[in-house]
Amino acid sequence: MKEKFNWGSGITIAIVVFVLATLSTVSYLISLEFYLVSEDHYEDGVQYQDTIDGIQRAKDLDTPVLILFDEPTVSIKITFPRELISDSLSGHLTFYRPNDSDKDKRYKLQLDEDGRQSIPVSDFEEGRWKLTLEWKTDSLTYIDQKNIFI
Repeated sequence: MKEKFNWGSGITIAIVVFVLATLSTVSYLISLEFYLVSEDHYEDGVQYQDTIDGIQRAKDLDTPVLILFDEPTVSIKITFPRELISDSLSGHLTFYRPNDSDKDKRYKLQLDEDGRQSIPVSDFEEGRWKLTLEWKTDSLTYIDQKNIFI
């Protein structure tokens, strides 16, 4: 005797497929590795207003700092305007790799007499990087952030 496919069988199959898909998705998501932005995220969060102020100061500059990717030399070129260059200027440049904090890099700001610095990035892994330029002059902190693709 041949049985027909009825609505009860259809509902059972749909529920089984749904449960299997849900369990597969959950097991996949559990197996993913994740990286914290910072080990001290609570302390960083408390002091984030300073970061917001520094970003706003950098945006309010009459002549902004230029951060460009130079393809022929595979490097990041930073150019400070003349009015920002002073003996009190100091800072650093951080390359943050969102998917692997072990690849993060930090460079001290060392401008030449024209207010320029070039950082070779040919040995960087290809993909997305978050570049943060933080500098201090006359006791004020400035922060400029860019997303770059290498």
